[in-house]
Amino acid sequence: MPTKPLEPTEPTEPDDGQSPREVRTLADKILQVHDQLRAQLELVTADADAHLAGRKDTGEPPAPALGFQIRQRCLAFCQALDFHHTSEDGHLFPGIAQYHPHLTDVFDRLRAEHRTIARIQDGLVALLADIGAAEPARFRAELARMTTELNAHLDYEEEVILPLVADVPWPPAQP
Repeated sequence: MPTKPLEPTEPTEPDDGQSPREVRTLADKILQVHDQLRAQLELVTADADAHLAGRKDTGEPPAPALGFQIRQRCLAFCQALDFHHTSEDGHLFPGIAQYHPHLTDVFDRLRAEHRTIARIQDGLVALLADIGAAEPARFRAELARMTTELNAHLDYEEEVILPLVADVPWPPAQP
C-alpha cells in the first residue's frame, strides 16, 4: 500500500525565541542556529551589564561568581559562533557556490565578515581574562560592537543565503 507523503506544516505559533523553531529545511536550520547565537549574545550582554553595574554601584568588584558566569557564557557563545562560521566557510558556502558561481562576491563578503567578527571575539576573550579589572566602558563598547557586527552579518546572510537553501531538506538524506 503506497504511503502518502507528509505535507509540510506551518508552525502553530510565531517564533518568539522561546519555543523551538520547526526545522524541515536547511534554511530553517540556519535560522535556528542564528536564533541561538542571538539569544546567547543577549545573555552575555545581560550578565555583563549586571556585573559592571555591581562594580559601578559599590565601587567594588561584584562577587566572583558573576564574572565566572560571564566568562562561561561568553566562551560558550564564542565556541558556537566559531563552529558555525567554520562550518559555513568549509562546507556550506563552497557547496552553494557550486550551484551559484555568480555569487562569489557574496561569499567573499561573508568570509570577510567572519574574520571581522573573529577579531572582535578575540578582543572580548582578552578582556574576559580579567573581567574584574576590565574597564567597563571598553568592555561594553566591544560587546556592543560584537552585537552590531554579528546582527548585521546574520541579517545579510539570511537575506542572501536562505532563499538559496529554502528547498534543501533537513536533516540531509543519507547517500
